[in-house]
Formats: sequence, C-alpha cells, structure tokens
Amino acid sequence: MPLQHSQLKYYAILANQNKEAMRISITILLLFMMQSLFSQEFRTLCNTGIKNISDHKYKEAKEIFQKATEISSNNNEKIYSFANLAYSQQMCGELEDALKSYNTAIELDNNEITLIQQRANIYLMLGDADNALKDYSYILEREPNNTGVLFGRASIYTEKGDFANAMNDYKLLSTLEPENNNIKLGLAMLYRKEKKYNEALIMLELLIESNPDVAEYYIARSDIERELGQYELALMDIAQAIDLVPDNANYYTLQAILYEKMGNKKAAIESNKKAIEVEKKKK
Repeated sequence: MPLQHSQLKYYAILANQNKEAMRISITILLLFMMQSLFSQEFRTLCNTGIKNISDHKYKEAKEIFQKATEISSNNNEKIYSFANLAYSQQMCGELEDALKSYNTAIELDNNEITLIQQRANIYLMLGDADNALKDYSYILEREPNNTGVLFGRASIYTEKGDFANAMNDYKLLSTLEPENNNIKLGLAMLYRKEKKYNEALIMLELLIESNPDVAEYYIARSDIERELGQYELALMDIAQAIDLVPDNANYYTLQAILYEKMGNKKAAIESNKKAIEVEKKKK
C-alpha cells in the first residue's frame, strides 16, 4: 500500500535535500588521494567495490566492502571500508545495518562531517528525528552556513512544532540562498504549521506562478486547502499534480482521502485502486 500522507514528512525533507545535491556518495568522501595510504590488496578490492557502486550494483558492492572491513589493516582503511559498506547497505535499503556501519566509521573518525550527515539521513529514513536533529546541530556548530543541513534542521524543527528555531534557520537560509525554491517551500510549510495560512498560500502562489510544472507545489497548496475545508480546490490541485506526475501513488491516496471527506465513497475507492495499481507497476 502507498504511504499515508502523514508518513511522508521526513521523506520530503530528504527529497528536497537531494534536489540540492545533498545525496553524497561516500565513494567520493574519503578520498582517492588517501589511497596512497592503503595496501595494494585493499586498494584492488576497493577499486572493484567502487566500480560496482558506479554501475549501481549495490549488492555486489556491499559484499566487496564487507570483505574490505575484514582485511583492513589500519585506521584509514577501516574508515574507508565501513563508510562505503554503509553507503552500499543504504542503497540496498538495509537501513539498520547501514546505521551500524556509519556508527563504526564515525567512531573511528568523529570529525568527518560527511559521515555524520549521511548518518542523519539514515536516522530520518528510520523516523528518528531526534537523533537526526542532534547530528545536524553538531554539524552546524562547525559549519554554520551549511545550507543543506540548515534546511534539514529547519524542516525537523517545523515538524516538531519548534517554530521559533525553524524560523531562525529559514531566515539564515533565505539570506544565504534567497532564490532557492526549496527554501521557499519549506518556509510555506512552516507557515502552514503555524496556521498562518495566508502567508503560506501567498508563498505557494508565487512558487506555482514561476514554476507551473512542479507537482509538489500543488500538493502543498492542496494540504492547506484541505485544512481550511476547501475540498473542491484541494481536489483541483491534486488533479493538477496527477496530470504532471501520473505515476505517484501517494497523490491518488491523497485524492481518495479528500473524496472520503466529501462523502464520495465510490470515487474514494477508485482513487485507492489507482494508487495500488500505480504502486504495483513500480515493482
């Protein structure tokens, strides 16, 4: 079954970060220039693992880097192998295992910001916003203008109802990247949480006017319209989003929820069927 809308909040944070190039490949992280410190056997093994990651063969990469952790003979090799193992496990969907591997790598080098940031992303995927918040705050103590991490923290503050801290982060973000649409969308979400619906709608109107082909802006506006009881307007926005992205099962689920609220059970059933159908096609 598709995810319910309430389950999507932290996934939305990650999706927006990815649009800002926040998906960091650990294979780049610990640096080919460090390979001069690696043994020949270890280097050969890791080169194979890196090639597998480049080819999106994450299961094979995972097996390679698991072996690398076993033959690593110094601290640098251990960090490199556990970091890449974690990334491979993450891409295989093995989030708990990835978290353990990131933790091991971070224990070996607790100043590596990229590793901590990747761990925060895993925490979010696991629904552990509190630990993600700790990691983001740790990073920002060292890199106060890291916009990707600032955005992640602001989004978490928003979801937790800590509106003052969220606004502080968004003010800084707006100064650092005033034309960033993801920041504008996040600010609209904050206004919505604060029930400042007029401010949120104005922000979304501007976003839609300048970017009429972005489905998530219509979905964001439909959320506000739904909260205001404007179900017909919300349905129109969801229909627009579906026209733009017809293979998103969650949009049909949202449509079904609205039809249910309006008492149109037949239409709700059809939308749920469509959601299931779209989800099956992806498998």
